[in-house]
Amino acid sequence: MLARDVFSSLTFRYITKYVVVLSLTVFFILGAFYAYFSYTSFRDLGNAVMDELRTLQAIHEREALAGVERYIHQQTSAASMHRYYYLVTDAAGVKVAGDLPPAPSYSELDDGWLGFEMALQDWGGAVQVDFIARPIALDAQYQAIVARSYADIVERARLVIANLIRAMLATILLGIAGGYLSAASALRRVETINQDIARIIRGDPSQRLNVEDEKGYVRGLALVVNQMLEQMESLMQGVRRVSDNIAHDLRTPLTRMRNDLTLLRDAHAGGPAADQIERIIDDCDDLLTSFNASLRISALESGSRPLANQRVDLNRLLQDVVELYEPLAQERQITLSLIFAAQCACRGESDLLFQLFANLLDNAIKYTPEQGSISVAMDLDTPGLCTITVQDSGPGIPAHERKNVFRRFYRVESSRGEYPGHGLGLSLVEAIARFHGGSVELHNPGQEGEQGGLLVRVSVPAL
Repeated sequence: MLARDVFSSLTFRYITKYVVVLSLTVFFILGAFYAYFSYTSFRDLGNAVMDELRTLQAIHEREALAGVERYIHQQTSAASMHRYYYLVTDAAGVKVAGDLPPAPSYSELDDGWLGFEMALQDWGGAVQVDFIARPIALDAQYQAIVARSYADIVERARLVIANLIRAMLATILLGIAGGYLSAASALRRVETINQDIARIIRGDPSQRLNVEDEKGYVRGLALVVNQMLEQMESLMQGVRRVSDNIAHDLRTPLTRMRNDLTLLRDAHAGGPAADQIERIIDDCDDLLTSFNASLRISALESGSRPLANQRVDLNRLLQDVVELYEPLAQERQITLSLIFAAQCACRGESDLLFQLFANLLDNAIKYTPEQGSISVAMDLDTPGLCTITVQDSGPGIPAHERKNVFRRFYRVESSRGEYPGHGLGLSLVEAIARFHGGSVELHNPGQEGEQGGLLVRVSVPAL
């Protein structure tokens, strides 16, 4: 399973979208919280400044300017950036108390508030700090200003927004990582089911998916697939049973009819009806061949016939097949060559394997034009497999037809009128190959999109 398969899966894309939408939603919610936090912090700061102004007024009413000076001295004695700062001036603007400069560069804000910046000493260095201030008249002669730094609010706001961004990024990254793992797990389970289904289709249709270790929607999918496989197997067995019964029931009377026709032909030897009787006998032989092939395919596919544990020398067997068809190939001026790149043997039944390669050579000679060529080769390209190829220079099989030609009685439309046959040759080839634990593949030996003949590759387990 590749990473790009996980990234392109529906599960990963759904989780990623969900995480992104959730993160944005959380971001907007926390952004609203940040705005509310800033608003309430500045409101509380303003209320605190107003309370301090009212305190100065109350002290001035009780103790006059001297009391205000004492109070300011007590408050400014503490070295803290978060304390209050004061300025008391007379009617002429002369500073009489406080630790603010007499004439800082104020910026007028809404509702009578003032803003300014002042350098404070922090850890031995000057730090520019923003202040918010509010003036008030103590009496007709004196005016006071109380200021407070809002650096702590800014710092807390900065901390909130920084944590907000970090939390959002962490949520996205963890969500994507979790989405990847979830998608990989789901994809792995689906891939396992796909491989099991493919194995069942290619191998034994009676097998079923294992649902004991599955749960959730995957278990439900596996149960539905098992039901579908059961129904398909039942339908296939029904069709196969009907066709086998028909072939079996017709084979006996057809054999009797052929025997009677043989006696009739011998009785009228040399007569005008002898040739016609001979043609009828040939038709009976074709039908019997078709019935026998169909019944043999069914026996191989049903698994009722055990595989004989014989050692088959494939080199010798291919030599026998090629020698059998050499006269027919020479008659049509077709070059038939046999190439051995390795010695190979397998377990199986020699008569079935002989029929497999005989069918392939028979088809190759049938479809190869005169003065064409056919090559039979054997190699051990893949460890543990004997690979036999039969390549001809005939018209080939179109790519979209190659899967269909293994079906019973299926024939390519272009070959129906020109070449005789029953459409069972390749079906029997595939059944014999699978019976021996092998496979059959059709390829185009020419360039992509060209015909260039047909290459049949048969692979069977080697000893």
